[in-house]
Amino acid sequence: MSVSTGSDNLDALLNGGVPENRTVLVTGGPGTGKSTLAMQFLQAGLDAGEQCLFVSTEQRMDELQDSFSDFVFDLDHESLTLTTLHATPGYTVEGDDERELTLETLDGGTMLGGDYSAPFEAQYVVDHLKQFGPADRVVLDSVSGLSAIGESQDVFRRTILDMIRLVNDKFGATALFTAEESQPDPVNGSVKTVAASDAVQFNTHGVLRLWRERIDGDYHRFIEVVKMRGVDHDTRTYEMNFSDCGIRISPRQRTQSAEFVPDDFMSTGIPALDDLLGGGIVGGGTLLLEHDGRASPHSFLTNMLTEAVEEGKAVAFVPPVELPPKRLEDIISERVGSMDEMLVNDQFFLVDFASVWENTRRNVFKPQEHDNDHPAAVFRTINDRRGDQEMFTVMNVEAQLPALGTDQLRQLRFWEEENLYLPGDTSIYFFNPATLPDGLAAFYRNGAWQILRTWIEENGLQYLTVEKSPAGYLGATRLVEYLDDDPYIQIQRPPGAGESTEGGGF
Repeated sequence: MSVSTGSDNLDALLNGGVPENRTVLVTGGPGTGKSTLAMQFLQAGLDAGEQCLFVSTEQRMDELQDSFSDFVFDLDHESLTLTTLHATPGYTVEGDDERELTLETLDGGTMLGGDYSAPFEAQYVVDHLKQFGPADRVVLDSVSGLSAIGESQDVFRRTILDMIRLVNDKFGATALFTAEESQPDPVNGSVKTVAASDAVQFNTHGVLRLWRERIDGDYHRFIEVVKMRGVDHDTRTYEMNFSDCGIRISPRQRTQSAEFVPDDFMSTGIPALDDLLGGGIVGGGTLLLEHDGRASPHSFLTNMLTEAVEEGKAVAFVPPVELPPKRLEDIISERVGSMDEMLVNDQFFLVDFASVWENTRRNVFKPQEHDNDHPAAVFRTINDRRGDQEMFTVMNVEAQLPALGTDQLRQLRFWEEENLYLPGDTSIYFFNPATLPDGLAAFYRNGAWQILRTWIEENGLQYLTVEKSPAGYLGATRLVEYLDDDPYIQIQRPPGAGESTEGGGF
């Protein structure tokens, strides 16, 4: 079960809201909206008829009223309890008239009355808060104000863990704790100082991170779900701004509205990749697959070719130079079908710009060696021979460059679209952008309906992201893993896509 944060879009990122009877940490720098989000969470509880508790360690009652005056939060609601506490120098009964840190309210009240207060220690903080239970929702704003407890981070961490157990187990509440994010040390540059958030995040069920950064000269606020145990949450970054109801998360969706999203998709052969793309490859469209030269695109392409053949499409293939004919033919024959039979039956067409194939077989074309095999003539021949079959074209751009050059490549791309492609024809282009002349990669990106990019990090892990698509999860970065069995590759599923008994997703 989940409880609403008060923001529909944030609830969607969390796949329903904050897990019930759990504590989530909201961390960020000053002015990022932590307190506003926390109070919005409580207001959602008040609107639902729940008992709510707001514990402030940084602001007095009048300061809280001023801070939230621009919002529709009801701080005078009969089901909302506000309390403050902080550490201040004072005297305790056991202190032998020596001043020490004591526990007091921010409005000047002592915990024991008179001139004495309780020591600023974990047991007294927890004992003080016990009087406010039970509650349905609790906000502690912020744990940074309690960081003076104890002589070490371990003591502080155990104190926060005791408070989490109090509100979750004793109160039966769902809670948000806020904390200042660690900031770079001005002396050591990028080295961050130790902050309360660093000590607390391991104790909480989840972490929401808020921050600000400049975009083209203006400050923008952002939010991401760093972790949420047991929740299939969205991992992407969202922008955050304010309305009179609290925070507002944008965008609600990153792809086009439903009226512009195609309803015809061809499967990639990898279920999780279909989910990531919002259905698969757009039928009749163009998909661009970019790689970094280290991450192989071939497993993706082989699955796509298999799906195309199973759907009865003819295939035209411009293979990459680095894939030897024998290896490519083995892959095609093992996964897609008998290459010889498909060549003879006008189901498969191979355009060999690298001149490494023997063209003694039907439908193997070598544009670089024969004048009558100019690319335009080759593709016109392919178009005639495919008959009424829909065409699935897979083209390696680097393989064409030695024969055509940049300008001819552009001209050929436009010519093909104008003179050859039928409504149901689908094209895949793939290349390593680092190998292309300036501007050519951008040319293919501009013309693509969908863009996938895959690369390998320095740690050896391969990732894939959707950079352009009329549907799906734009900006989602997913891990790529290879398998020993069909489909031989899988990627992490996007949030909310569920599990699959087939290969291709985890």
